Amino acid sequence: MLKDFHFFLYLVLLVLAGFFFFFFFYFNFFLYIFLILFLLFLLFLLMLFFFFPFLSFYFNFN
Repeated sequence: MLKDFHFFLYLVLLVLAGFFFFFFFYFNFFLYIFLILFLLFLLFLLMLFFFFPFLSFYFNFN
């Protein structure tokens, strides 16, 4: 279950990278907006991978 969720996250990252290069090469105007959204998404991933295991350790989620 958790491996499938990680695979889904990697798939979302690949799709976002594809959109990033698409906007970079075709619509340079949208680059800054998408870059900000991508950095927010990376912060969300850091929160998910680093803070959620600690929370599950403290609250003993099964």
